[in-house]
Formats: sequence, structure tokens, C-alpha cells
Amino acid sequence: MRIDLTKRLSHKELKRPVKEYLSHFELVFSENLLVKDVLAAMQAKTQEKRVEYFYVIDGEGILLGLVSFIDLLYESSDTPLSVILDPEVIKIQENDPLEKALKILTYHQILFLPVVSIENKFLGVLDITPHNPSYSKTSKGHTQAVKEDIFQFIGFSIEQGKYKSSFVEFRYRMPWLLFNLVGGLICAVIGEIFQMTLVEFVVLALFIPLVLTLSESIGIQSMTFSLRFLHFRKIHWSQVGRRIFAEWKTSILLGITCALLLSAFYFAWSIEFKPILAISVSMLISMMCSALFGALFPIILHILSLDPKVAAGPIVLMMADIITFAIYLGLSTWILI
Repeated sequence: MRIDLTKRLSHKELKRPVKEYLSHFELVFSENLLVKDVLAAMQAKTQEKRVEYFYVIDGEGILLGLVSFIDLLYESSDTPLSVILDPEVIKIQENDPLEKALKILTYHQILFLPVVSIENKFLGVLDITPHNPSYSKTSKGHTQAVKEDIFQFIGFSIEQGKYKSSFVEFRYRMPWLLFNLVGGLICAVIGEIFQMTLVEFVVLALFIPLVLTLSESIGIQSMTFSLRFLHFRKIHWSQVGRRIFAEWKTSILLGITCALLLSAFYFAWSIEFKPILAISVSMLISMMCSALFGALFPIILHILSLDPKVAAGPIVLMMADIITFAIYLGLSTWILI
């Protein structure tokens, strides 16, 4: 049985043993074969899929390791495979659930996973490569994009497979939505504190939806880029720093552009300078803060072993609203009054 990557996997399917999804894998060679024998055998085989390595077994079918095709190019033709094989093989036992296998594939970013028996005999592979003959002929960049889509689908299926009923899904999602409720209440309190400013400068109230929308949007954009960044199996803080710095510079450019467009519209029907200065500056600062928070928070959730795909959105939106509302009304009050 082959995994159908066109539909979401059910909870029942995720709990099935891996042996039900076995695929035949031709590139398996004996440890006693020489490099020249493998190269000759490879010329006789027609391999449709892009494969970078093959597996090595002993006379009883026990999985010993793997060898990459690149390694063959640097070895003598009379070198036996037993000398150059890598014994560290990522594998899974036949009775382990499919969910465990998919998590291993996603973590290590691989499309093949060897399946072994309890005695470590090679049985086949779990294959999640696209069932498309043109896949092996695509460019490297396109292939990487396809792999990312596959792993995103697997992650989605695993998460959705946790929900056996609507009530379970409700319990999983509702606590995070409460953050939006709390954020709305906090914004109401902030509005009450700056009520006199809104009464005296009604124009500020007119632009609240626009400023909040821009801040929320840039926060979600930054969050989306960070979620893609988390596909790497290990987070390096130097890369995180570069990602945050790049997001900060981009948010400045986006904020300045939005401020200039808003100012052009504002001066078409009003010549008062202070209100648009307050609106533009506070909008720029709030967009920068929301972008940085959106970029950093999914990484924090990942480090805390929480699910950023479900939790990050509501919390980023809540913080974007609170930060924006406080900066918008506080800075406008300081400039105008």
C-alpha cells in the first residue's frame, strides 16, 4: 500500500504499522560486492526516481549500512562495500506506527526510510516521493520546493490526525483563541485610558482599523517566514539573528512606504500636519514591533516544544493589536497634546 499524498491521513491510518506501506527498493547490494560490481549493476538498472544512496546487507539480509553514490567515485574499483559503508542508518521497525515513521522522515528531511524486522533484516522502504515520473528530471531547486510541500503536508496530517472528534479539536484550539479575547479586552482598556485623545482628535479613530490591519498583516507575514525557517532540523542562533535583523530592515521599508502612501492620501483632504505625523510615526513603529515579534515568537514556541502552527497565529495577532493600540494612542497623545 502506498501513502496517498493527495488527501489527509486519518488517525486510523497513522496508527497502522509501517509494514503495510512497504515499497520495493532495488538498490540493495551485498557487502561482499566490489565498487566496480556495483557500478556495473547500476548501469543495468533503470532507476526512475532520484536516489542518492543505496543500502548494504549481509548474506542473511541484515541491514549493515548505506553508501552514497558520490563515495563510489572516490574509491578504488576493487574496494568492497563492507569497507566504505556507513553503519549509521536511519531506519524503523516494521511494526512501528506510520506516524512515527513520518515524524522521522520530516525531522531528517528524507524521502526514503528503510524498514527492518526485529532481527534487523531489510524488508523494504517507506517511500514518500511523488508518484510522478518527471520528478527525477526536475531541477534541484524545484525538487527542494516539492520536498518542502511534502513535509508540510505530512506535518499537517500528523497534527490533524490527533483529532478523533470535534470536541478534541475544540479543546486543542480554544485555549489559543482565548488570547485574542484577552487582547481585545486589553485594547478596550487602553482605549478607555486615552478616551480624551480620541474625543479631541476624532481623525485618530478613523485610522485605527487601517493601522491595526497593517500591523497584524506584517506580523502574520513575519510569522509565516519563521514557520518555514523551522523546517530545518536544528536551529542555529546565528541564523535566527540574521533572520530577525533581515525582518527588521524589511519592516522599516514596508512601514515607510505605507506611511508615505497614507500621507499622500491624507493631505489630499487635510492640511493639518501634526495628526498625520502622529499616525505615520506610530504606524511605522508598531509595524516594526509586530514584525519582530511575529518573526521571533514561533521560534520561542518551537524551543518550548509547543506547536507554533496552531499557537503562533492567535498570540501574534493578540500582541500586534496590543502593541499597536498602545503605541498608536500613546505616541499620538504625546505628539498632539
